[in-house]
Amino acid sequence: MKVLILALAGLFVFTQPDAIGKVESTFDKKANFTELHTYMWSGGARAYNEEAHRLLIAAFEKEMTALGFKQVPSGADVTLSYYNITSTDVDLKKLDEATKAGGATPTKMRARMMVVMRAPKSRAELWTAITREYVEPDQLAATVQRVAERLFATYPGNALDGGGVSRKEGALNAPSLRATKAI
Repeated sequence: MKVLILALAGLFVFTQPDAIGKVESTFDKKANFTELHTYMWSGGARAYNEEAHRLLIAAFEKEMTALGFKQVPSGADVTLSYYNITSTDVDLKKLDEATKAGGATPTKMRARMMVVMRAPKSRAELWTAITREYVEPDQLAATVQRVAERLFATYPGNALDGGGVSRKEGALNAPSLRATKAI
């Protein structure tokens, strides 16, 4: 009986869907983020969709600029990479309707987005942030900007002022949307 209960509990725990919109972030607690001022791009797993790639680069560069970073072609304090994986989920809420109507299976595109900041020489990770988001093709630009803002809100050098507002353009910091831990 105990084995059955443990098996059911394990099934419940391991079949939970990814939390859409939640940002998970880690950072090197030994790193002095106030000394980092320049960055350059380095590898990653770019979006297959060329428009999405262009929008992601523009959004991440905007966020890096807002944090006070300057992009340089070489000799940067840090490297920045992004990783994008997309998948298609069946929209279970609309599946019954579509089946009754004889229509196509309704789907939703889900993206997993991660940004990684590394020390250029050692390639040690200084900061990472990852999230999952459903993407509507007709709202791609707005989704990319929203995701970039959420990811970069977890940057450890993004100190808060006394009123709980980040230094970056006065944006509200949303701790309920993120889980940050030191590594």
